[in-house]
Amino acid sequence: MAEEEITVNNTISAEEEASMINASKSRVVFKVHLAVFLILNLIIWTLKFTFIDAFVKDPYDMSQLLKLFICITLIWLLIVILHYFIAYRWNKTFMEKELSRIKKQRAKQLKEIEKIKAKIAEAKNKQQNPTE
Repeated sequence: MAEEEITVNNTISAEEEASMINASKSRVVFKVHLAVFLILNLIIWTLKFTFIDAFVKDPYDMSQLLKLFICITLIWLLIVILHYFIAYRWNKTFMEKELSRIKKQRAKQLKEIEKIKAKIAEAKNKQQNPTE
């Protein structure tokens, strides 16, 4: 009997499975994004320090170029960090949260409707049997 309970508890609904598939997809996409970020930044900064420094002689141009590289890297890093939070920390989308909130509201409404129906049925019974 304990084995039956374990197998029943291990079943996954279609909705849960779809949610897990979406979470895994977003995590894989994040890992690819992180890999692209690291590889391209490695290439960009290597090119900057090997080739561009050799060709750009004006210190003002060099400082402007350095500022540009730093800005691009920092902005992209912020985007990667945001992507991480979306993939790992905020794995329930806002739509899923809203859907769950609406389902809870609907369940409360259905309970209230059942209570009202019970009161109506009780009132009808009292009208049909006034002696009770």
